[in-house]
Amino acid sequence: MARLNVAVLVTSLATLAQRATSDLPVHCLRHQVEGEWNFVLGEASSKRSSCGHAHPDTEDDAQPSRDVMRNGTSRLIELRSPNLVRTKEGQRGTWTMVYDEGFEVKVGDHTFFAFSNFTFQRDAVTHEKKNFSHCGDTMVGWFHNLDRTEFGCYFATKVQPEAPVPLPASKSAASRSAQDKTMTHTAMTQKVARLNARLNMLQLGWKAGVVRKWIGKTVREINGYAGIRRLAPARELHRDMMLQATAGRRHSRPSFLQRSRPAALPSSWDWSNATDGTDWLEPVMDQSDCGSCYAASTMRMLSTRHKIRQNNASVLPWSINMPLFCGEYNQGCKGGYPFLMSKWSSDVGLVPATCMRYDTAGTCKLECDLDKLEGKRYRADNYRYVGSFYGNASTEAIMEELYHNGPMVVSFEPAEDFMYYSDGVYKSEGLHNQTEKPEWEKVDHAVLLVGYGEDNGTPYWRIQNSWGPDWGEDGFFRMLRGKDESGIESIAVAADVVEDPHNGRHVKDFFDSLEQKNKKKTA
Repeated sequence: MARLNVAVLVTSLATLAQRATSDLPVHCLRHQVEGEWNFVLGEASSKRSSCGHAHPDTEDDAQPSRDVMRNGTSRLIELRSPNLVRTKEGQRGTWTMVYDEGFEVKVGDHTFFAFSNFTFQRDAVTHEKKNFSHCGDTMVGWFHNLDRTEFGCYFATKVQPEAPVPLPASKSAASRSAQDKTMTHTAMTQKVARLNARLNMLQLGWKAGVVRKWIGKTVREINGYAGIRRLAPARELHRDMMLQATAGRRHSRPSFLQRSRPAALPSSWDWSNATDGTDWLEPVMDQSDCGSCYAASTMRMLSTRHKIRQNNASVLPWSINMPLFCGEYNQGCKGGYPFLMSKWSSDVGLVPATCMRYDTAGTCKLECDLDKLEGKRYRADNYRYVGSFYGNASTEAIMEELYHNGPMVVSFEPAEDFMYYSDGVYKSEGLHNQTEKPEWEKVDHAVLLVGYGEDNGTPYWRIQNSWGPDWGEDGFFRMLRGKDESGIESIAVAADVVEDPHNGRHVKDFFDSLEQKNKKKTA
């Protein structure tokens, strides 16, 4: 890699590094990211760095400056459709969008990830604050080599710039006021009665019910259970953004599925009642007033897969709170993404739930002595989108991954009626059959896919939610399979658990570094 001074580049981009005042208000699609990029790498170290980001990295925190890489090393990397990478030196690799938030590149011996850039600008006339996505630039991100012995920070800029793209305006004051109305028992009972009458008329095949935990809460608080709730209307977010459909594209299969397997999958499968009757799942949890669905579902996936691999259903689960409140790739209770939750658990490592129990008011603080942990240490590995890259999932690939490797995380966009689901196979009123898959689908809520089957000829997914055992079918729900209902088949995330060859060193380094930062703040 050739070394050059990038002072001019850093100065010209400095204004793009300002942090927004909401949860990562950036929307970038694959066709906007494809092309040749200049990656500017900072100095590598044997210890992983937060690269200036907070833990978790909320919108209230200042975005790290690119000045730390003023004399960085430059690499030209070309990102090709749909997921191929090529460098000037002839190296080949792969890449994927991480939803619409950023992108990850794997080429040569290194992995790179950064969020796409965004800024706020004031309208000269109305003085309203508008958000712009800068899809040709990244925030400060992270890189490391394959065996996690070399870590560093970087940022990237597209060689052919992308014009800033404004996000739609926020909801009106009247709409925001409606979000703050409290749900009473009477109002909910009436709402559920009207909803069931409509469901019966449309013969959608499921029922709504009174959800006691919603009584006394505002609509905004109820929506908080469903993960990231973007203010911009979905119709506006989609408009002019779905420019690259996958017409004629064939779903590729991930390399880990290219193996000898049965000619046909079983007609039904459920990890809560596997072939020998074992329930491999963790009990249904209640995420409470924290938008932690992405963390809960990801760590439940890793916990269950670890049990299956160890052939021991009583193995301790992994801590949800550690990546939730310590990770720099997410925004804590304000939202995040299962792919990045798995990535952080790969880059840093895993600890048992007893080291940091689930607490919505928690902080990044251990409840155990790492030096006294018994047994082997573990980390996530081979985190991936089913289908090899975002946007390439299929019903068949999801079923194969589920059956062969264990539960996985799927995400969807809950309609309002879903919040009152009671039993049956859920179908939304606005179900549509897509002949072509868009390059991006809006989703907000992450859940754990545990099985599949049929009910009177209707194929379904069986899914564990994180809204407590008194919601739905004892904390679970079934959703129509094979039609990408509510986007459920658009973004499936899988990961494995392996023994950590560094024996938990990166977890210890992380907390040692955090302790040093805290001492400096109080000094």
